Amino acid sequence: NAPFTLSRYGVYCILKDRKGNVWFGTQAEGVCRYDGKTLTWFKEKGLSGPAVLGLFEDSKGNLWFGNNGAGLFRYDGNTLTNFTKEKGLDNADFRASGKPGLGTLARVYSINEDNNGNIWVGTVDAGVWKFDGNNLTNYTTKDGLTGNAVNTIYKDKNGELWFGTNDNGICKFNGTTFTEFTIK
Repeated sequence: NAPFTLSRYGVYCILKDRKGNVWFGTQAEGVCRYDGKTLTWFKEKGLSGPAVLGLFEDSKGNLWFGNNGAGLFRYDGNTLTNFTKEKGLDNADFRASGKPGLGTLARVYSINEDNNGNIWVGTVDAGVWKFDGNNLTNYTTKDGLTGNAVNTIYKDKNGELWFGTNDNGICKFNGTTFTEFTIK
C-alpha cells in the first residue's frame, strides 16, 4: 500500500466483553466479533464506511460502537441500532463533504459510563453527550469542557470522569461541574 493508504480492516479499538467475546472496531468494515471460533461482522445501518474508533460495554451488557461519521450505535445482543440516526443527531454534511457540526452526534471518538449508569459519548467536534436512558444532554466549552474534541473518557476509582480534549488538555467532571486539570 502507498504510505497514506489505510487498510479497510485496520483496527482502531479492541474490547473483550463479559461473555469473553473480543470485538474489533475497523477503519471501514464496521465491527467484528470473535467468539473464539467464528468471526461475525456488523456492517449494517451505516456502521461500515467511516472508522469505528470506540467500543464500550455498559453495566447492562449493551455494547456501544462509536463511528467517525455515522455516530453512535447500540447492540443489545440481538438488535443493532443507529442511535444517532434514531435521535435525529446525524450530520449528513460531514458524510458528504467533511464539514463538522456542533450539536450533532455523528463523529464519536470515545464512550464511557458513570456510576449512575449514564452513558457519556465524546465527539471530535461537538463536545460530550450524556445519555441518562431517556434524555441526551450536550456539554461543550460553554459548559466548562476544556475542548469540543473529546478523544478519550476515563472513569477513575472515585467515579469521577476525566475527559481528554484537543484544546486545553484534561478536565474532570464530578457529577456537577467540569474542572480543568492543570499541572504546575
